[in-house]
Amino acid sequence: MTNRATPRAANDNSRAFGDPSPFLGALGEREIASLLQSGSDITLVLSKDGRIEDLAYRDPRFETVRAPDWAGRHWTEVVTGESVEKISALLADAGRVEDLPPRQVNHPDADGSDLPVRYRLVSLPGGEALFAFGENLSEVASAQSRLVQAQMELEADYRKLRDTEARYRTVYQMASRAILVVDGASRTILDANRAAGRLFGKDAAKLIGDSVPNLLDRASRKEGVTALTEAHYQGDVRVLQAAVLPDGKECRISMEPFRENGQNNLLVRFDRLDTVAEAPEGGIDLHLLNNHPEGAVLLDGQGQVQDVNEQFLDLVQSLNRDRIVGRHLNNWLGASSVDTQVLLSKLRKEGRVAGFATVVRDETGGTTDVTVSASSIKVEDGAQFVLTISEDNRRPAPLTARPFGSEARPGGISELVGRVPMKELIRDSVDVIEKMCIEAALNQTGNNRASAADLLGLSRQSLYIKLKRYGLEDFGEE
Repeated sequence: MTNRATPRAANDNSRAFGDPSPFLGALGEREIASLLQSGSDITLVLSKDGRIEDLAYRDPRFETVRAPDWAGRHWTEVVTGESVEKISALLADAGRVEDLPPRQVNHPDADGSDLPVRYRLVSLPGGEALFAFGENLSEVASAQSRLVQAQMELEADYRKLRDTEARYRTVYQMASRAILVVDGASRTILDANRAAGRLFGKDAAKLIGDSVPNLLDRASRKEGVTALTEAHYQGDVRVLQAAVLPDGKECRISMEPFRENGQNNLLVRFDRLDTVAEAPEGGIDLHLLNNHPEGAVLLDGQGQVQDVNEQFLDLVQSLNRDRIVGRHLNNWLGASSVDTQVLLSKLRKEGRVAGFATVVRDETGGTTDVTVSASSIKVEDGAQFVLTISEDNRRPAPLTARPFGSEARPGGISELVGRVPMKELIRDSVDVIEKMCIEAALNQTGNNRASAADLLGLSRQSLYIKLKRYGLEDFGEE
């Protein structure tokens, strides 16, 4: 009876072969070499001092780092500078440490990039050669790079969202009209601006959680509840005139529904009937916005600049306010005067504008893509407009969202006229139609790419390029 050797573990978490002679004893040199080559992406045979005696690889990626020329050179000569110390540490521990941990090193590529490889160095007892078994980590490095890029984009989006929230909250609190954001179902107040606090004689924060009918006098509460309910469930604007607490002031109350988190909430606005809501004397003091991260502009009803903050001066590269105040906004805002006309027209009609895409022209002749949000403020002699202008730091082209997509409503294109050049509108319209045709062809052919290409009159290669362009590579998959 043959005695088998007891399997020896290199450490507590590994196991060695018991008796390798039945399956390795009959192998010749070529078979063993083939086995070594198949066990890793690249195998280096090294002398004790680290010179490469021979090598074998099965990954064509090593051709780009000139691996065939490595034979006869020292291992440290074929890696990048920061990897030399790792190679020296591996060679110093060879033969002295039984189970060497793997080390990642980088090989310089001809195009300036690096090929990351994780090597495990093996020294056989009584042998003169060292064996380095390498694993190509380029896919792992690429995945890590994409993960880092995605994380950076998420952080950038979060900062942009935070800045946008601060901008809209600033405009919301600056409005002279009392405005409440109300839960449509329960009719409780979700948010209130400072003007609402002044109207109802309490701090705006203390209004949150209160019920809107409780702010009306007793005689108007039933009518108020009815109007709130109709606005919520029918989705239409409701307007009523009622006296409000605490002093019975008559107000015109407008209740406008909007969608938020899957439900209809209400924007409730109060306009005093006995007086005109006044802005602070001389208009809004934009010096209060100097710490705001966005540019701010105060306009009169005709679009003449009345004041700007420091951030706007930086945006247009102007030395001081005197160069700007008293002149029309279209001297700096818009690719043409049409942009400013459209913006002012919407402000006069709707009272507020959000996400208006245009450009700012600076004093040196350069342009910057920006997004404008604005609101109208009532004053004694008419109206003023306050604008906040933020740089539009959009992603590179492969990640840029289209202004409208295949699911855009029919009126989407008309709303962009005056804000987006006609050439871009036509190009984007063609892209939308092309994407819809590809989706229809894939649906008709049961996601058969070859049949869809024939149906569309495209080559398969062209179809695959368009699928990647429109993000339809996984179309039809669960």
